[in-house]
Amino acid sequence: MPLRLTLAGGALGLELYEPLQLAPFVVEDLAWSLPELRFPVDLSGGVESFRHRRGELTRLELCATFAALASYARPRLREALGQLHSAPQLWPLESGVGVGLVGELGSLAFDLEWAAAGQDVRWVVSNARGVGQVGVPLAQALRIVDTLFAGLAERRGRVLTLTQVAQRVCRHLVPALGARAPATRASGLERLSIDSDKLTLALSANATEAGASARGLRALELAKLCATADEALAGGELDAARAGYLSALERAPRHPELAALVAQIDVTHADRAEGALGLLVDCLPVTQFGLTGAVLLARVGDLAGAREAIHRAAGNEPYAPLAAGLWQQLAELCVSGSERRDALDRAVACAPGLASVRWARFQARVEWGDERGALADAESLEAAAAGAAQRHAALVRAARQLVERGLSRGAGQLFERALRYVPADPSAICGLGRALLGQGRTERAMALFERAVELAEARSTVSADALIELARLLAEHCGDHPQAIARVAQVPPGSEHRYEALALEGRWRAALGDLRGASLAYARLREACELAGRSTALPEAAAWLTEAAQFEDRSLGDLAAAERHLASALRLAPRNARVRRLYRQTAAALARRPAP
Repeated sequence: MPLRLTLAGGALGLELYEPLQLAPFVVEDLAWSLPELRFPVDLSGGVESFRHRRGELTRLELCATFAALASYARPRLREALGQLHSAPQLWPLESGVGVGLVGELGSLAFDLEWAAAGQDVRWVVSNARGVGQVGVPLAQALRIVDTLFAGLAERRGRVLTLTQVAQRVCRHLVPALGARAPATRASGLERLSIDSDKLTLALSANATEAGASARGLRALELAKLCATADEALAGGELDAARAGYLSALERAPRHPELAALVAQIDVTHADRAEGALGLLVDCLPVTQFGLTGAVLLARVGDLAGAREAIHRAAGNEPYAPLAAGLWQQLAELCVSGSERRDALDRAVACAPGLASVRWARFQARVEWGDERGALADAESLEAAAAGAAQRHAALVRAARQLVERGLSRGAGQLFERALRYVPADPSAICGLGRALLGQGRTERAMALFERAVELAEARSTVSADALIELARLLAEHCGDHPQAIARVAQVPPGSEHRYEALALEGRWRAALGDLRGASLAYARLREACELAGRSTALPEAAAWLTEAAQFEDRSLGDLAAAERHLASALRLAPRNARVRRLYRQTAAALARRPAP
């Protein structure tokens, strides 16, 4: 029992002589006096003689590092923004604490302003901002606060209150030490100390009430003004929340934070851009409203103003993932390649481990043909991924994008690195084969395609990619059309490559002179496209159907079949001028044919 007797001010008492863990806090100091004792007192029994006496709390000090608070919050907020990418981050403010989270949906940050009230700990949620699919940032912040402090504190609007802190701590901790919990009626909040890596809360008997700072008072006044609207916002009732903020704006005219909240709700409606802009302009220049102002300016065509708004917000943002997301948004608005490159470099510099901005720069470098830079980003993505499976997936994704842009050498390197983690992955082996094919190494590519097909068959699956590539090489490189036809016939009906397989089968059967077999393959292609419909058929399907129509016309003289193929192609690509022209010609020729 880490308690000892003390004598101070003529009164006997008990106190801790070593810190105690009360996760996520550490109780640095805990002392209470025993005022009802009458002297002289027999001290020979030590603490055991006095631990059951009722005392009065004199001192209580709680300390918590930001790292401990973040670790405590992470399991409770693991799905706050989709899957969290890292633990929540906290940092000190002038009169409170900043909170930041980054997850699959985007990044979010908000401030908790300190506003003490007697024996109650009180925080005000303010300055909420976000990027990505977070919706209205304040609504998301209030939901996060509800999740984190469920059962511990009460939230009214944006004000979070933890009542009777001293009483709660004493009733939880002191009986576990084998003593009677002291009374806490006379104990109040003395101070809240926040430094670079921790916060300390001190309570004492007869403490003068700790007043709030100017920022805290301002946040508290705003919270009282729009408490009802905040409740509606937290509940997802956007229309009611908007009406409440407009009502508050009538009582506090040209309040920038109220105007920003209305604009954040209106930004989800494309037809409200002008009205929301007018509301913001009445308060401050629109460029001072961050991402919300930028989105509205971009909708009305002021891209320069939108870029200035994001540039200003990103430069002032202390939470690195959110700043990185803002720089990424700026890159999407940039017109020149140099500006876009600079914005993406700044985004990666802010948060090097954030996968979304790293992928954005990787894709941009692939578009620019910067193979060396793209490879560097891909290696960084590999290093940032956790576990062999995720690293393999990141490398395969990057390598496929390089292959699509014709950067075969770099793609081959990434596929080889991916195969170190999962050596028997048919898709990666097939991708490596495509990369080698782009480098002219046909024989080696063909062996890899065969290996991918065998590995897929061993798993009782089908690698349609490898079958198509292997069939192409058999037909075009080896001149073995029968074996190529046999390979494409293995592509299952449910595969997205089924259309291409039927088109290739028809082409190669026609090359072999099997005209009826080719006509049958093209007919199956048309049926598959008609069943799939315009929404699911591949873009190339119209070209394949056009090829089928020309075959029916020139090789078999079947204008009716050609007209049906072209009609299906026209439904898939109604704006294709070549398909429209061929359809009109075929339909006209069919109309001129004499009836049998």
